[in-house]
Amino acid sequence: MRDLRPFVVGAAVLSLVLWPVQISSAFGLPAHPLILHVPVVFVPLLGLATLIAVAKPGWFGVPLAAFAVVTLAATLLTVGAGEAFLESKPRLQGDPTMKDHQGAGETVRFTMALLTAALVALLWAKRGAANVALRVVAVLMAVSAIGFTIRTGHLGAKLVWEDDGQELTESTK
Repeated sequence: MRDLRPFVVGAAVLSLVLWPVQISSAFGLPAHPLILHVPVVFVPLLGLATLIAVAKPGWFGVPLAAFAVVTLAATLLTVGAGEAFLESKPRLQGDPTMKDHQGAGETVRFTMALLTAALVALLWAKRGAANVALRVVAVLMAVSAIGFTIRTGHLGAKLVWEDDGQELTESTK
């Protein structure tokens, strides 16, 4: 069977090209609300799979690293689409909740890059101190990515569903 590890590394490096990409629309709609659902689902799944892999080392491998690369790419596209969306909504640019949402999204982007790097590096670090250090980094980044994905989503929902501090259902009564 062919060794797929170099392909996963190449895909991981190539996915970093998406870091500055800002997609403003897809199918005539704002891209951010359309594509954000991919990392909202994939990041927690990847985080949980990483935590399970600590208990079951056989889970560390090409499939987990490849899933991390796909999740990283989706996260990078989502953050870029969020940046493009914000540029089209000047009234949100000074909003404190928006600033918190944006900061949490940036943190997800960084933690996903580090988690992906750790999982890809674990394809080669089979034993020793490097393996242990990479596992620790993977666990810390997995937990951080899950937590910040939840925080980012919560803040984004507040931006969409609250109006001037009042819930929309109350302001329409």
